[in-house]
Amino acid sequence: GFVDTIANTHKPPTKKATHQQSSSSSSALDNNMPAKGSDRDEQQALLSLIQKVEGEEWASTKKGWKLNSGVPVCEWEGIGCRVSVNGGSTATITSINLDNQGLSATLTSELGSLNDLEELNLKGNLITGSIPQEVANLEKLFSLDLTNNQVSGSLPQWWGSFSLNKLFLAQNQLTGEFFHNIYSPHLQTMQEVRLENNKLVGTLDGTTIMQMQKIETISLSQNDFSGLIPGFQLGSLPGLKFLYLDNNEFVGPLPSQLAQSGKSSLEEIWVQSNSLSGTVPASYVRFDMLHDFFIDGNKLTGALPLQLCSAKLNNDFFNTLPPDAERNYCEYIACPAGSVGKEGVYPCSVCPGGDAAKLENPYLGKSNVNLQCSAYSQRDILRIFYESTSQRGWSGGSDWDDSTKDVCQMTGITCDDHENIIKIG
Repeated sequence: GFVDTIANTHKPPTKKATHQQSSSSSSALDNNMPAKGSDRDEQQALLSLIQKVEGEEWASTKKGWKLNSGVPVCEWEGIGCRVSVNGGSTATITSINLDNQGLSATLTSELGSLNDLEELNLKGNLITGSIPQEVANLEKLFSLDLTNNQVSGSLPQWWGSFSLNKLFLAQNQLTGEFFHNIYSPHLQTMQEVRLENNKLVGTLDGTTIMQMQKIETISLSQNDFSGLIPGFQLGSLPGLKFLYLDNNEFVGPLPSQLAQSGKSSLEEIWVQSNSLSGTVPASYVRFDMLHDFFIDGNKLTGALPLQLCSAKLNNDFFNTLPPDAERNYCEYIACPAGSVGKEGVYPCSVCPGGDAAKLENPYLGKSNVNLQCSAYSQRDILRIFYESTSQRGWSGGSDWDDSTKDVCQMTGITCDDHENIIKIG
């Protein structure tokens, strides 16, 4: 079945309800082990997360999480440490894993004093406030996961770690722009950046993207990004597999240079629900590993390259069809002009009117849950026009806001014999 993960556009089946993501956050942290002893400053840095009555109540249910608790900090719940390499008893905190623990807190600058911290996972809590620059400056940070919280403020542009591999900040309230500081160390090492479902704006800087030579996943869905898609730069990234740009305000064409000869490693491309125009480039047949390609809800026209239409593309939607069912593989990608689908893809219904229907619905991937070829009635269109132009009232008044009057009898409207409006004057 279909799941509602993205409003007003088609959704991948249940097993694709979220974008491709690492199955674990293992890293150099695999050698972490409990150890006795820790610096008192590290304990105080951790305890900066215990805030107000809610924090104290939370801490009372966890092992450790209290100064002078008698429990070594490396044995506190969710804390991982590493013993110093010289064999001494000193241990340093390298990981904080408290995902889905009901923790209500803001991130504090004191966390930036945990100089050996490699992993910070507070996914699925009640984290509010901004990301302190002191946290972004952590030089050994490998993985940061703040997914599904209420983190706000501007997305930091500078991240101080040359080891940062995973940056998961999806489903928050972050503002600001995508990375544009080309000198930030993290650009060189990131493999996955997940920023979907935030309030980010602006354009994507191609020069910055070119620094991300190890990136495999870029997820920017459901923000307010705009401008052109930097196809040449994205297409130059040798390991990019998953590109999610859907539900934004991108304009212009689907860039042909996204598919460069010898570099077409993309497996998933989500660009649905933008304002893209033009045709689907013939170069996209180079994506021989592509299995998810969603383009509906744009202003794309023309025919799809036939070589792109295959049984493997977007097949998760249709794996329940009987083997002998009639299939139009191009409709797996988008309904053609002059047709409509509930999700903008197969099954598609041809709109009545032949070539005239293609003029009314010229775009690929038109969607309507009721399979209506025209989203607006004639009355709807007149009402929208009237509301947009009558803020100060029309001279002499108007009957266009009279819902009981036949549209063909409204002032200035001329209809043909079939009650189709043919003139406004």
